[in-house]
Amino acid sequence: MTTRQREHPAAVEEFDAAVLWYEDRAPGTGLTLIDRAAQARADIGAWPEAAPLFPDWSGRIVVRAKAIRGFPYRIVYVVHDDSVLILAYAHEKRRPGYWEDRLDT
Repeated sequence: MTTRQREHPAAVEEFDAAVLWYEDRAPGTGLTLIDRAAQARADIGAWPEAAPLFPDWSGRIVVRAKAIRGFPYRIVYVVHDDSVLILAYAHEKRRPGYWEDRLDT
C-alpha cells in the first residue's frame, strides 16, 4: 500500500527552481532530477518510516530525510498517521533548517 503524500507549496516552488537550474546548465539534467525525485517519493510512499531521521534534528516532531540519488538534495518530510507531508527539497549544503517553520502547516 502506498502512503498518500502532500507537498508544502514552498517545497514545490523550490523543487521547480532546482529543476530549472539544472536544466539551464545541462539540458536533460533537470529531467533526471525529476525522475530521481519521483523514485525517492515512491520509496517514501512504500516505506515512510525507512528513511533516516533528519541529521542533527532535535525537535519534538519526527522529521525524516530521503536522499535524491545523484543530486545533493534530500526530501525532508514528516509522517502523519496515514499520510506524508513533504516539507522541503533541501540542498545538503545550503541553509540548514530553513524549512522548520513549515512544520506548523
